Amino acid sequence: MHLQAGQTEAMTANHQDQSPLFSRIPAEIRLHIFELALTSFDDPTKPYRADRKFYRPGYHYHQKIDCTLLRTCKLIYLETRLLPVSVNEHMFWLWKGGPLPITTQQNRPRARWKEWYESLNDDQKQAVQTVHMFTQQYYLEGFGFRFMADLFQFRTARLHMTIRHQDWWSWESPAESSDKLGVCPWREDRTSCQQMLAEPERPSMEYIKERMTNSTWGGQVCKVQGLKALKIEFEIDEVKKLQLKAVVERAKGWKFPLVWKGVFLEWTGTLKESAWEGLRDLKDDSVALREKPVRKDLPKRRYYVVTMTWKATSF
Repeated sequence: MHLQAGQTEAMTANHQDQSPLFSRIPAEIRLHIFELALTSFDDPTKPYRADRKFYRPGYHYHQKIDCTLLRTCKLIYLETRLLPVSVNEHMFWLWKGGPLPITTQQNRPRARWKEWYESLNDDQKQAVQTVHMFTQQYYLEGFGFRFMADLFQFRTARLHMTIRHQDWWSWESPAESSDKLGVCPWREDRTSCQQMLAEPERPSMEYIKERMTNSTWGGQVCKVQGLKALKIEFEIDEVKKLQLKAVVERAKGWKFPLVWKGVFLEWTGTLKESAWEGLRDLKDDSVALREKPVRKDLPKRRYYVVTMTWKATSF
């Protein structure tokens, strides 16, 4: 009988019967302790600058993971080796951000999720639970996304997408102009507000399936392996709050027919509204510069955020 590597290691590992950690603490409690120990945390020595486009609630510092626990003993390693992958979110910026080393010749680094995913072994690929993408609308609906479409193949149980204030096509347009917010997962190319509103408010599954192709960002979401939930975070300047509310009303009717038969993502019926205040004028992190500290008197902007979740259900 052929044994997997993990099975062989488990047979040769010391069961640690003398250790209270294994002999007295139930496995489910021990696992919870291990999860807490291997969850990433804020590194206070590496703060993000408040004038950067990736600075936002929950993202004020570089993240750090301490994996010393895995080197304690073979038995602990066997129980924890996949936790750094499973309990932490894997972040990608498409485009405009993240706080990563960038060469001066390449000030818009593409999301390297193909390289990330291929660096994982089979067990780690199965363990991925959350992928978070901060994405420009240009990337979803423009050339950038279609250029990368063949690489939009990875496995995750939860996909989290954030469209920030400056990620919308019309983010610089005055609130009173006709260039308002619009987005639709089964439309190719740029979607205007008028085109979004021309779509059925509550389309049938047949209507969606016919249009949600590989050339649409919704069609690519439907190809994500093992997907059980999609969370989208829409953000905009509060002066365009009514525009975003129009997008949200349309998003309530979105459905995502997954590639495996008989399963689709459907809006859960609840949404979360929030707001936060940040700097009005934000910069890319394209070049490492020695900059002065962020002044406290810089003009501010009030951001309005709506978060919606779609979960897998059967036809």
